Amino acid sequence: MTNSEDKPPPAVGAYWIKEEDYPALLQLFDDGDKMPPNWKEWLKMAEEMEQGLKAYGHVVLRVYIDPATFPDWCAAHGTSPGSTGRRKFVAAAVTESYGRQA
Repeated sequence: MTNSEDKPPPAVGAYWIKEEDYPALLQLFDDGDKMPPNWKEWLKMAEEMEQGLKAYGHVVLRVYIDPATFPDWCAAHGTSPGSTGRRKFVAAAVTESYGRQA
């Protein structure tokens, strides 16, 4: 086995939403109209994705998005509060928690 085969898969992040924040975030996200219409449907999808990642050996970091602070974070990082902003936000949280992973 080579060293690359010995290393576990990298940690990954998944954006997470609290039920009470879901309606506000749907309004905030520029792609909110493409998301499940209610939190329970979103949660089912998110949990299935999380379980799939864990099944491949990834550590999954849940990164909560707060509707009160996310727009300011996006503005400060030159991104929109949609899928691109969520990806960048999650990536920053994973880097902060686990460092740069090769």
